[in-house]
Amino acid sequence: MQLIVVILLILAVLLVIFTLQNAMDITLNIFFWEIKDAPLVLVLLSCIFLGYLISAFYFYPRLWKVKREYKQMLKFNTELQELHQMNATKNPEEETDPEGIELDDDDDTDDTFFKD
Repeated sequence: MQLIVVILLILAVLLVIFTLQNAMDITLNIFFWEIKDAPLVLVLLSCIFLGYLISAFYFYPRLWKVKREYKQMLKFNTELQELHQMNATKNPEEETDPEGIELDDDDDTDDTFFKD
């Protein structure tokens, strides 16, 4: 909290210095309008604030979309983990071989083609 107060005080001092150094009046021409004796500081800060607003209106809908997709992916991931856990707890007798062919390990029968 104290760090934030210190940073805000430093920014306030810099803003005062900026205001004092740019205290002259200018004439601003915008298309067909002419604004006389506008303070340079007010014009500059207004442009900065307007640029922030435009970028915020452009950026935040995209951010909300990404957050929504992220939540959907988390939900999908938890569902997949639950399915994986359900498959892991399945009885080994119910499991099939990877190729679908059941192989017996009993070699004591002499029904094989190759005999020793």
